[in-house]
Amino acid sequence: MSWQKENILILVKAAPNWSTKYKEYEICTAGINENDEWRRLYPFPEDIMLKKDIKLWDRIEVETAVPSADPRPESRKINAESIKKIDYIDNRDERRKFLENVMEPSLEIPMKEKRTMTVIKPIINNFTIKQKIPEVIQIALDGKPFKRSPYGDLGLYYNWQCPKPCRYCRDRSHLTQCLDWGAHVLYRRYQDEKEAITKVKQMCYYKMKYDLDTWFALGTHSRRPWKKWMIVGLLWMKKKPSQVS
Repeated sequence: MSWQKENILILVKAAPNWSTKYKEYEICTAGINENDEWRRLYPFPEDIMLKKDIKLWDRIEVETAVPSADPRPESRKINAESIKKIDYIDNRDERRKFLENVMEPSLEIPMKEKRTMTVIKPIINNFTIKQKIPEVIQIALDGKPFKRSPYGDLGLYYNWQCPKPCRYCRDRSHLTQCLDWGAHVLYRRYQDEKEAITKVKQMCYYKMKYDLDTWFALGTHSRRPWKKWMIVGLLWMKKKPSQVS
């Protein structure tokens, strides 16, 4: 396998899932490299993410290679041990400028170009939370409870439209599942279910729709690479003073 070094600005950290191939929790992580190309990075172990304290807006150096089994053009295998943090974008204006340069007006564009990742500043119409059938908890060899999908019992869904409506949202909204790790963690901060629902709706719907500038990082599933889009990351910041009425 031929490795090459890339500098990648991290914009996506989706909820972790157990990898049967790598036998560890992996985090769907993605960002944009120095050539303004999207990179979907895997395997990105949760323990490496936590050990190296990788956050959104960190710029990392990492060895990547083109995978043989993933047809999505943005996907790259990584040497997780090679990850180095080299910078962090803290300035809000710099973040905004970056997102405005890479965002697209419609899903129509990446779909036509057979790309499977993009950033869109959506028109948010609604947000729903659905409880799913809980996964049966297994007991690992060390005696600790184990779930393959520790966040899979909760479904977060946005109804939204592209700023420039695509063929799918001209007459009706997209209904897209949100896998953003931070949104799922927020729900689990509260033991009371009603309070958790209230807090998540307040942040992920009311604030993101009315008080904040919000961008969706969207990606597709490997099993339906040109069809099934998911919100893999939420990016937001306060509106500019001139935008606030």
